Amino acid sequence: METPTDFEVADDAPSARAAETEAMVRAAWLYFIGEMNQSEIADRLGLSRVKVNRLIAAARSEGVVDVRIVHPSIALIELENRMCHAYQLDSCRVVPAAGEGGESEIDKRFVAIAAAETLARGVAQKPDGVFALSWGTTMAAVAHAYRGARAPRARFVSVMGSLTRKAASNPYEVVHRIAERTGGEGYFIPAPYLADTMADREVLMAQRTVRTSLDLARSADLAMSGVTEATPNSFLVAQKLVTIEELEDCRANGAVGSFAGLFFDRDGRFVDCDVNRRRVGVSGETFRGLNTVGIAAGRSKIESVLAALRGGVFRHLVTDETVALGLLAEAG
Repeated sequence: METPTDFEVADDAPSARAAETEAMVRAAWLYFIGEMNQSEIADRLGLSRVKVNRLIAAARSEGVVDVRIVHPSIALIELENRMCHAYQLDSCRVVPAAGEGGESEIDKRFVAIAAAETLARGVAQKPDGVFALSWGTTMAAVAHAYRGARAPRARFVSVMGSLTRKAASNPYEVVHRIAERTGGEGYFIPAPYLADTMADREVLMAQRTVRTSLDLARSADLAMSGVTEATPNSFLVAQKLVTIEELEDCRANGAVGSFAGLFFDRDGRFVDCDVNRRRVGVSGETFRGLNTVGIAAGRSKIESVLAALRGGVFRHLVTDETVALGLLAEAG
């Protein structure tokens, strides 16, 4: 059986272009729609495989073939890209919204899973790294969702005091659970989240065990915390870690949100308030210098996330579609 040869029409023949175009369209249809490989197309059209390859390439370059990605997640990828450009983020992960008015437990769970995946990737990239983590309901959900490879040399450290007057979520759970799942080491700050006085804070911050954890946190390869609003509905107030009176003092000094237990204003500046002065933990400015990830879910977080972005509190964001669209509307 003879090997098929390309049928070449003389360049000056009136039908040359029409014949070439028809062959291109046929080859493209068989390849993209008929799902045939180039060898099968060559046999079908009586052409060589080299000719078929050239025809398919021409179909792409001339716009005969319009390849579209139609999976629903492409819209989220576009949102992530727009967010990075609008707010100079190193990365952004956006999960779909449940469509329940912007406040959904499903959204919070999806965001926590995405944040856990972000942390797991960080651990995989730096299995002997240091990972500084806050605590609270958001971070507890991240710890619960965490699935990752073993990393016995990884170290996980809390960024704020781990003793509280009252908390529904165990402050020790985040570091302990993730360290347990990776086989790594967990470090805590053996002090209250808030000291009774500024003088007490200075004494606690000077303790060797506290200094050891703080120094480790300051050297972190990745830091992560939830972003909360400065309202009575926020985690810190709802769990009575901060009183209404303390919250009002923060708000009087311009606070609109908090990150790792520190309150900041609409420009992302950590405010001079009583809570911030008495908090035991890593300073707010430290987060700006680290590879820090912010996590937020729900429409109520838009104002506080926007403020944190303005102040460069974090370089990476994990959030939901509702928050991302709200932030892009603010960016114009």
